Amino acid sequence: MRVQRQCVVDADREAVWKVVSSPDCYPEFMASLERWETVDDGPAGLGARYTVHWKVGSVPIGGVIEVVEFDAPRELSWVGLTGVSQRGRFRLRETADGRTKVTFRLAYESAGNVLGLIADRVAAGQVGRNMGETLKNLRHMVEG
Repeated sequence: MRVQRQCVVDADREAVWKVVSSPDCYPEFMASLERWETVDDGPAGLGARYTVHWKVGSVPIGGVIEVVEFDAPRELSWVGLTGVSQRGRFRLRETADGRTKVTFRLAYESAGNVLGLIADRVAAGQVGRNMGETLKNLRHMVEG
């Protein structure tokens, strides 16, 4: 299942990137985040790993993710290494008026063939709402 949400933040890309690229900020703006822990002692960026669980319905889902793209101040993406199969991405683009368009994409796939597909479809509405709330929180955090 692939879900995407977008918003425009009244700030330049560098200001938005400062938040999106900082692992310490995720618990503050990521909606329904139940667990966010650094797995390794390395710096934030390419190759960094985190244990992440989001609450979807009554169930925390997630696992260990690894940052696979860290292109300042444009793209940050990750893949799931354990747990639910997932790929996530924050994409930052400058608008003509100097603001920043933020695109948040999340693709996930539950195990279980047909039952997994049904679970993914059922969860898509809540996942989309959580993603929208995440972008709203990010916008408020950056804009002050």
